[in-house]
Parts: sequence; structure tokens; C-alpha cells
Amino acid sequence: MKKRVLIPAVPLLISAFVVNAENQQRFDTYKQALEVDLINCTEFAGVAPINEVKARALVPSKYQLVANGSKANLVVRVSDCQEVSVNGHPGKPGRVAHIGIELISPDGTATDPNTSINNYTLSYASNIPELIDGLNRFALPAVKTPELDYEFAPPIGPSLLYASITPIDPNSPTWFLYGTVTNPTIPSPFLANWWYLSDSGQVKMATTFPKIYFDFTSTVSFYTSAKNGIGTLIGGNSISNFPVSFRGQYAYAQMIVTLE
Repeated sequence: MKKRVLIPAVPLLISAFVVNAENQQRFDTYKQALEVDLINCTEFAGVAPINEVKARALVPSKYQLVANGSKANLVVRVSDCQEVSVNGHPGKPGRVAHIGIELISPDGTATDPNTSINNYTLSYASNIPELIDGLNRFALPAVKTPELDYEFAPPIGPSLLYASITPIDPNSPTWFLYGTVTNPTIPSPFLANWWYLSDSGQVKMATTFPKIYFDFTSTVSFYTSAKNGIGTLIGGNSISNFPVSFRGQYAYAQMIVTLE
């Protein structure tokens, strides 16, 4: 009787061990690298000068800021995609929004100012739970934002753009963009590196755009509370018409997130 009970149990135990090992391997891989495919997207990014001393206080000392005299650069970006796939899972519509401070390349990549950029991450929000969960595994404080609006009309520009970010986390800034954008027509490859230093190490979010179309004539303004961290950084409620703007459209890009 004992053999009849024990013999069938052995393969079950082996099977359970194998499944657990495979799950652990997937988890370890998920922690080490995150791959995000971005399909049929439009975006806006604005760059504005800010006080270098205030910016320096928010960026770890190992990073060197892009600075011009007493000014550093604030970068604000929002993107809307018809399909976002995280680590090969089925894609779905999604949006991301982040704010950072421009850096000199920490690792020698993305050094051409015409086709690349490096930024230190101050805020990252998305309405894609799988993406936020993946970034949180790297100890990057990305926040879920079910209410992330992105609108532009008419589809053939000039168009009015409105984007607003209201994160669930009350410690993450609420902000919005409003202005006029024009259809992108200038093609270029592009590499965007966003960095963050966590207790676990250095996080690098590298997004490669094989071809993105740009327009540089948009007039868009940024608004937030003067009392949150970003408002304190810019010294008020708004940035009136970003002096440098990027209206973008692309069919495909891939973001690779690594912990270094």
C-alpha cells in the first residue's frame, strides 16, 4: 500500500520542483532585464532651462549635468501608443509620461545631441500596470496612473494637444501639457537613455527608435502645482512654451531596462 502511495508522489514532487525552478528563472530574468515593445506611437517632449543648483540637488553626484552657465535642462515627455508589449506578453494600448534632468552620457552611449539624449529620472508614470510592476522590481519609483489623458485634434495638424497625468501615489506630481503641435515630417534614428540610481544599483532605460519622425515648431506649455517637487524645481506653476520642443511619431521602438 505504501508503494502505491509513494510512487505516484515522486513524479509530482519532481514536476513541482521543475515548475518552481522555471518560475524562479523567469523571475530572475525579469529582474535583470525588461523588454518593452512600443508600436504606432505619437509623443511630445519639451526641454526648458532650470536652476542648475536646484537640479544638482536632485541628481546623484556620480552624474554630470548638461549645463549652460547657471542653467540645467528639464525634460518633460509623454507618449501614447496603440500597442505596448512587456516582455513578450500580448500588447495593449498604453501611455507613459516622465520628467527628468538632462545628463552627459554616463556610459559613452547616446552622445550625438542630434540623435540621442540622456536624462536622470525624477518622475515616471504609466497606465500600463505590467510596465510599472516591472520597473518597480528594479527599485525605480514608477507609479500607476489610470488617469493619463493624451488628446490631439484634428489628426492633421496644426492640432491642439492636451495631456494630463494624475498618479495614484500622492507623492508623485500631477501635471499637464497644453498647446499647439504640428505633424512630424523629419525622419531620424534616435536613442533615449533614462537613468536612475536606486539602492539596488544603476537602472538604465534605453529606448531605441529605428526611425522617428520629428517636428520642432510646436508651442506647448507645462503646468503643475508650485508646491510639489517639480513646481519647486521650476520656481512656480508653469513653463510657458518650451523653448525646445519635439513632436514625434514612430511605428516601432524598443525599451530595454537593465540593472547595472
